[in-house]
Amino acid sequence: MKSISKRDKENIWHPLTQHKRSPEALGIVRAKGSILYDESGREYIDGIASWYTAMYGHCNPHIIDKVVHQMQKLDHVIFTGFTHEPAVKLAEELLKILPKNQNKLFFSDNGSTATEIGIKMALQYHFNHGKPRNVLLAFEEGFHGDTFGAMSVSGLSVYNGPFEDFFLDVERIPIPNSNNIEGILKNLSS
Repeated sequence: MKSISKRDKENIWHPLTQHKRSPEALGIVRAKGSILYDESGREYIDGIASWYTAMYGHCNPHIIDKVVHQMQKLDHVIFTGFTHEPAVKLAEELLKILPKNQNKLFFSDNGSTATEIGIKMALQYHFNHGKPRNVLLAFEEGFHGDTFGAMSVSGLSVYNGPFEDFFLDVERIPIPNSNNIEGILKNLSS
C-alpha cells in the first residue's frame, strides 16, 4: 500500500508550497500535546502549533470533551440569519474583557478571512461616511494569509508575486521602533 505522503503527492496541492521543488509532505498519523507522529513512527515537535490552531496542544482532553459534547447537541448552523448559545455566550464573555468601546464582535474562521474582513470593514466605514479610501497601510515583511486582500497587505514574497497585478493599493511602512518612528510619522503626515 502506498504511503500517505505518496498518495498526498498524487492528489493534493498544499498552500504556500512550490510543488516542483518541495519534498513529499510528512504523513502525520497522530498527535499528542506538542508532538506529531509520522507514518514511520518518528516524532516531531510542532513548534508552530500547526499554524497556531493547536495552541493548547493536540488532542487536548478537555477540548475534545467539550467538542464531543457540543457536536452531540448542535454540530453546525449557518451564521447568517441564525445564531446559537455557544456563540452568544463567547461574545458576552469576550466583551467583558475587551476595552469598553467594544460592544459587538464579528466571528471569522481563519486568519486570511479575518484579514479580509478587517480590510472590508475599514473600506466600508469610510465609504459609508462619504469619504471612500482606496489605499491601505501595511507593515513591510508581514504575512497575513493567502487570500487576495491578505496577500495585498502582506510583504511581497515568492508565494504572492504572480498575483501582484491584482492586489489592492497598499502603502508599506517599516515596523516602527525607537529608531524610525519619527521618520515614519513624518512620511505619513506628508
